[in-house]
Amino acid sequence: MIFNRLRPLPGSETLEGVTEDFRESRRLEKYRLGKKALYFPAGFSWEYLPLREITGIRPVTRVIQSENGVCPFAMEVPGVKIRFREKDMILETEKEKSSRILLSLGLPFREEEQVL
Repeated sequence: MIFNRLRPLPGSETLEGVTEDFRESRRLEKYRLGKKALYFPAGFSWEYLPLREITGIRPVTRVIQSENGVCPFAMEVPGVKIRFREKDMILETEKEKSSRILLSLGLPFREEEQVL
């Protein structure tokens, strides 16, 4: 089948029972958090990252700004940075509650020491 509604992120392992996990998952703004995976919107389908592949998670603060219009603004919004397979990804959240739920996964984020 050409169109697969749930597929792993490139390089991630395929999980069994991902359809049931997606149905039971909790919605966190544009993401979904299940017992087995974290789901990301990808056009008309979803990509997922198995939770056991996430090696670290920490809070970050992003700045949103608008210079157009009559009243330009800048404001800080919460976000979450996750590490998996030696890569980092920032999940853009708008609510502090969503960030706290993702941070409750409780995985420490360690910066690897770079050898010069």
